[in-house]
Amino acid sequence: MQIMDRINVIIKTTNDCNLRCKYCYNSQSWNKKENLPLEKFERLISILSKDFREICLVWHGGEPTILGLEYFERVVEIENLAHQNNGVVIRNSLQTNGSLLNEEWVDFFKKYNFKVGVSFDGKDSDKYRQLGQKTLQNIKLMQKKGLKASCLAVVADDDYDLIENYKFFAEIGCSVEFSYLFMEGAAKNLQGLTKEKFVDKYLKLIDYWFADKNGVDVRLIETYVAMAMGSYYRICTNSSCHGKYLSIYPDGSLYNCGRDNMSNYPFGNIDSINNFNEIYDSQGFKNLVLGSIARRNACKAACEFFDECTGGCADCAITEGTLDQPAKFSCYCFKRIYSYIKEKMQKIKEDKVPLSELNPALARTLKRCFSVSDGNYENLIAEKFI
Repeated sequence: MQIMDRINVIIKTTNDCNLRCKYCYNSQSWNKKENLPLEKFERLISILSKDFREICLVWHGGEPTILGLEYFERVVEIENLAHQNNGVVIRNSLQTNGSLLNEEWVDFFKKYNFKVGVSFDGKDSDKYRQLGQKTLQNIKLMQKKGLKASCLAVVADDDYDLIENYKFFAEIGCSVEFSYLFMEGAAKNLQGLTKEKFVDKYLKLIDYWFADKNGVDVRLIETYVAMAMGSYYRICTNSSCHGKYLSIYPDGSLYNCGRDNMSNYPFGNIDSINNFNEIYDSQGFKNLVLGSIARRNACKAACEFFDECTGGCADCAITEGTLDQPAKFSCYCFKRIYSYIKEKMQKIKEDKVPLSELNPALARTLKRCFSVSDGNYENLIAEKFI
């Protein structure tokens, strides 16, 4: 059997959480206290390590740190054993609300090379969340100990000031991703975000970010810059994740990802799966792929952005309509934001704007995408893509 390169796995360790965010997409499961048994995780790793050279794990929830440090110490032992037995490389990242972290957690993450993302909305994080000051304190603790933190901020209404919150994250030296509200779970009770106002504000953020000499990374902008310059790099909402991603829930059920809509497309349970092929031979996977193919065919026939968007995200499509049709909110946002960035990059390229006049984060992105004929990255934007 041919060994494949990589699989990305979202581990929903628990549905439990110490917070009750007003926009939580997982709110319907708040009262479920079930945690993923380590035996199920060990079985998952045993199966996947037979078919993949690399397994990239995203520890999710609920709030994964609720399970305690001993749980994750055992996780690392299981991973090390799998590496010793068959050479598989296992990488870990963890998404947390940050409120339960302490020095022991941070030391553990550093020791075992965990990437850590913190869900934190910025200046007025407590508007829809709780324990904002505690979370900010722990972000600074991570930075003090040399652990790079990145934040995920949810834009839940039209009052959210993107530029002011970006300045806040830049001031504390923390990269950020601004995600508009997904209308799932508790978020369905919130109706304060309109796509037109969100995009209008985001375009102003792009202008500000491009010229910010003390800038921090904003993943969406940098991804779209790379796409505009010809790179194949994508985020999951603009690429096909089917067959590349997998998610395991606390009861061992397998799905495509951790979002609620995927529960309609089950891949089976880890207890009854004997090999990787059985997962993607499930009827749930086949139904998900067939619906996504129909959506992508519809997009390809009608949209000039298909090569960049590839039909978008299945979960977004379901949330905003149906699996087999394009997602209206997401589609609108992508077209306007990507087009705007592409025009800006074309102008920068034509004018040969020095990298020293741009956001350092933007300059780093361009360095990764381009080579310069004279080898001097500081003087001009390259014209030849590698």
